[in-house]
Amino acid sequence: MSYAGNPNGQNQLWSRWTFTIRELGRLVLRQDVEYNAARYVRKLFGTAGAICVRRGKGHGRWVIEATVEGVAAHDPMLVDHVRLAFQRDFVAKGWGPMSVGTVEARVLAGSLQNGKPAEQLVSIPHIRLA
Repeated sequence: MSYAGNPNGQNQLWSRWTFTIRELGRLVLRQDVEYNAARYVRKLFGTAGAICVRRGKGHGRWVIEATVEGVAAHDPMLVDHVRLAFQRDFVAKGWGPMSVGTVEARVLAGSLQNGKPAEQLVSIPHIRLA
């Protein structure tokens, strides 16, 4: 069994999607943001490896980071589609039409299909020290 030095497998693709929300409408409770963000990411991508919801820098900002497998984050048309859907289906419905949502995507591991070697990702569990 050889993976030729690539622990991610031949066709595995991991990406990190960062969704940022600037509240200009109603205020939403943290527990509602966490619950709805998890549901939205699962509906959007089918699955999520990990998701983190936190308050962003400045007043009225939320940052949702999702690590997902199998989504072509290097495709600009897909990123634009996700950006429009996020604004329309998540931000406008949750915070109102005046709120603003942005999306950034980055490939963490896998082939970018640009002729260069595939990026690799090795993750280990967190170790908490007392």
